[in-house]
Amino acid sequence: MSPRSPLLIRASLAADRVLTTAAYLHYLFWEETLWAWTQADRRDAANQLIYGNRETFLPGGATFEGGLYDWEEACIHTPPFPQTGRILLGGAGGGRELSQLCKRGFHVVAFEPCERYFHGASQVVSEYPGSSVICASYADLVAAVTDRSGPLAGAILNQSFDAVLFGWGSINYVLSEPDRLALLRAVLAIAPKAPLLLSFNYPLSSENGRLDCVRPALKRLFKSLGAPSSRSPGDHFRSWTGFFHGLTEDDLVSLAAGSGYRVVSAKGGLCPHALLEPVTTTSTK
Repeated sequence: MSPRSPLLIRASLAADRVLTTAAYLHYLFWEETLWAWTQADRRDAANQLIYGNRETFLPGGATFEGGLYDWEEACIHTPPFPQTGRILLGGAGGGRELSQLCKRGFHVVAFEPCERYFHGASQVVSEYPGSSVICASYADLVAAVTDRSGPLAGAILNQSFDAVLFGWGSINYVLSEPDRLALLRAVLAIAPKAPLLLSFNYPLSSENGRLDCVRPALKRLFKSLGAPSSRSPGDHFRSWTGFFHGLTEDDLVSLAAGSGYRVVSAKGGLCPHALLEPVTTTSTK
């Protein structure tokens, strides 16, 4: 007969299991609820509010002052990423990447939808007359290409770009697959020979745990109550990230193939990232 753990230890472990289960159910319920009852335009507004309060991304903040990450340094020094020229930078945040690219001699057209971060990035670009930053979103980029309208139209149409960079994890905030495809196709239209460097975050869970069986019931309930939307696999909400969609390497390959790119290189780990290249460019090499 094996010895039993002391009663207090068994009670503590049981309490931990109860609290862990309750915490996951709490997270699961609110994730499904927020995606079901928050319309798309309000998700964007919520994300800007959540991120806009984070000082670390602004000039003087710890993340900003840390400069480029090691993987970013490696990517921008590796072909086919150019060593000089004009870069389109989307999701520029407070200007961390913008500052470092300008210091390295690139001319950058950057854009950022969060007004507070736009002002931070504007401080950066004021020191570099050959670069600019615009308060605009990825949806504005698509509108500029498809309708020749919006705040980006004058800055990106009839311009040439040697490379395109999406700010750290910003592709995860383009929340639907059709919107992600439209974004990459728009980028390809204005920069048909330029490589595209982006980073992304994985889904937070596989959603196949024993407690995830609650999700379909919640979806059915919310639909019967007239919810304007519903959550799809990979859609998440966290108090520190807002609404975002997790991506896998397979998702990225599919996204590239559906928009006229191929994946030149991709790496996982703590900061998953990939370098894409237009298919038309590779076919002429």
